[in-house]
Amino acid sequence: MNTLFLMSMPVKGLLFSLLLLLLCFFGIHLVILARYGWEYSQTAPNTQVEPKKEEEKKAPAEKTQEPIYYIVERKTRRAKSTYGEPKQIDFKPQK
Repeated sequence: MNTLFLMSMPVKGLLFSLLLLLLCFFGIHLVILARYGWEYSQTAPNTQVEPKKEEEKKAPAEKTQEPIYYIVERKTRRAKSTYGEPKQIDFKPQK
């Protein structure tokens, strides 16, 4: 009786739809990961190690005095103790 339920058409359609959804989901993500791997392999630096040449040591340049910058904070406004009259807005009359 249980096998009869699994063989019914609506259940088969649901199972095939679920299988197709999972197959597409994993297929798309597999393609995306493969593309990332391909791009990384194309932009990866060469693995060959070149011997470093000794750089010539130069005499240090004369130190010049650099400008000094100060950080200044603005004073914040204090809350007013009294407020003036509110502004009145005159609207145009509708025709």
